Amino acid sequence: MAAIEKIRKRSGLLIAIIGLALLAFVLQDLFQSTGRHREYNVAVIDGEKIPYKDFEDLKNKNLENMKRSYGNSLTSSQTYSVYNSTLEQMIKDHIMTKEYDAIGMNVTSDELYDQFVGDEPHQWVVQNFSDANGNFDRATLENYMQQLENAPIEYRTQWVDFENAVKDNRLQTKFENLVKASYMVPEKLAKKYYDNKNVKASAEVVALRYSTIPDSTVTVTDKDNRKFYEENKYKYETDETRAIDYVVFDIKPSAQDDQDARAFVEGMKADFTATDNVASFVNANSDQRYDSTWMGRTAVPAAIETVVFDEGNQPGFVYGPYFDNESYNLVRIVDLQNRADSLKASHILISYKGALRSMDTVNTKERAQAIADSLLVVLKKNAKNTELFGELATEMSADKASAEKGGDLDWFTDGMMVYAFNEFVMDNAVGQMGVVETPFGFHVIKVTGKTEMQPKARLAILKHDLTFSTKTYQDMFAVANKFVTENRTLDQFNAAVEAEGMTKRTMPRLNASTYQITGIDNPRQIVRWAFDDKTKVGEVSSIFELDNMFVVAALTEIVPEGYAPIEKIAEQSKYQILNKKKGEVAVEKMKACGTDYDRMVSELGAESTTVNDVNMESRGVGNFGVESDIVGTIMGMKDGEVVGPVAGNTSAFIIKNVKIAGTPEEVDLSAIHREKKAQFDNRVLNNGVYNALRNNAKIEDNRVIFY
Repeated sequence: MAAIEKIRKRSGLLIAIIGLALLAFVLQDLFQSTGRHREYNVAVIDGEKIPYKDFEDLKNKNLENMKRSYGNSLTSSQTYSVYNSTLEQMIKDHIMTKEYDAIGMNVTSDELYDQFVGDEPHQWVVQNFSDANGNFDRATLENYMQQLENAPIEYRTQWVDFENAVKDNRLQTKFENLVKASYMVPEKLAKKYYDNKNVKASAEVVALRYSTIPDSTVTVTDKDNRKFYEENKYKYETDETRAIDYVVFDIKPSAQDDQDARAFVEGMKADFTATDNVASFVNANSDQRYDSTWMGRTAVPAAIETVVFDEGNQPGFVYGPYFDNESYNLVRIVDLQNRADSLKASHILISYKGALRSMDTVNTKERAQAIADSLLVVLKKNAKNTELFGELATEMSADKASAEKGGDLDWFTDGMMVYAFNEFVMDNAVGQMGVVETPFGFHVIKVTGKTEMQPKARLAILKHDLTFSTKTYQDMFAVANKFVTENRTLDQFNAAVEAEGMTKRTMPRLNASTYQITGIDNPRQIVRWAFDDKTKVGEVSSIFELDNMFVVAALTEIVPEGYAPIEKIAEQSKYQILNKKKGEVAVEKMKACGTDYDRMVSELGAESTTVNDVNMESRGVGNFGVESDIVGTIMGMKDGEVVGPVAGNTSAFIIKNVKIAGTPEEVDLSAIHREKKAQFDNRVLNNGVYNALRNNAKIEDNRVIFY
């Protein structure tokens, strides 16, 4: 995508060539899309609408929260995940709020307050306001709440969101507890569960496996297929789906692009060598910003390890161009030093109003510096008091996380801390103390540890990504445009693919929420096209411009919501239908032998054996595989009864001499009650109630129109 953005910035010629041809199409799509957004809600649940604007507002808030957790740059996958989770959150809110209102359940303001400062705070409150040992720190919570009124707006907004999340979770917990408390198992049902586990049977069986009957001897007709489909189609319910074929036109740098990229970097070498401001030069001319991190041998790119550490080159030396990680590069050695790889320190942070992440509303910058300087004087005068630093940190440091550990920051890698802090620890011996100013305030620092010194380098790397040029982009667009212009039907699409020796790819099942298509990142615009009401089977798309590729797709199938068509399940059901027919054959063969079981074994290849320990929870019979119906038959038989031949899943059976070991009438059912209660509680806690409500709700899901 970065490459395409570069092309767009300097693509005046391209726009002149194809701009007019595309303008009408773009404007038409824009007006259609805007109209659709006005016309549709993002979802409708049992007649209640979720307007797109409401979705957009919550989605943007969730995106901001995600960025705070993962950084400002989110992948397309993360962004799409937020979109989906936002809609699911809104659907759940609509469905569950209806249930809460129906039973009059809510969370009062007093109850919510108790979730924060009561005797048993909410688990999320405890997690966010605990000390280093995991103990709930009520004083920190109360102090935070007291300062909220004067805190920056973003802190107050986050707190309101946190309160709402706690409230929603408390409401959900109350509802789940109510549902769990309503569950009971009657004694007779508990006894039935007990018997299902403990009443066991043995039986003699004569079984003719279907594998002994050749497939060629069995004929499956269309009537058989249709009958099986009608009897079993309920098992094959499907969402609305689409199938597409598509071809990819990769936009790759040409040989001329490669030559030009190397020449560009070569042309920068003299100026890069001469400049006095390396950082500014790199930031102005490189595809990667200047990184001042000190790097050891293992951190330096392998392509320049020897140049930096083994050839005696000094600061100011420039090497390159060299090709590494899809880019041409120049490297300049900025500095070489022996430095510790890991450092350890303790600190006391004195913050002030306006400092980065500060909650302080009292201290001025001058007062904070004076306090830090005074603390340093006291600590140096009492250097022999090894406990004093920790005591002062616990009492006075604005860094509460380290304050709980007496200011100890533990080990950190070189460059991990803010620059001034890091360099003080690096430049001073273990035991030394001093005051350092950073954007967070004034730090009283004590150096407490260092690892062994090792050679490190600070490098300036000028990176120029090898990307396709405007001409390469235009040439590939022309190829794709020729293909899509000349092939507007599925037949033409397929013929052209074959004639030109192209690779046709197939996506046999797209649903409205599909996000992954083989070989394509972020293919949502293709999915939206496939699900557009105006797109018909056999239609060929326009050109989709994606990351470093053009894609042209053809819609090959539309499967509406409901039961999958018979042809869709034909391959899946083929084995089952074949076995059903073989079962009919096997039963007739066994019937022809009457009660001559030895003949069944000798002539038909049947097996005579005893199966043991069969109970109502068994799925299989002996080594004959899954035979649930045969299990039920055995458990329902009476002493002396003979049943069969009957067709099972894998074999036809004759069953005789069934022996059932019963259980006493009076048994301890407490374990059954606990087991069934635990199973029910787990289903409730795993959204069992919500999932049931969602399945029964009438939901019109329009997400594919919007994202």
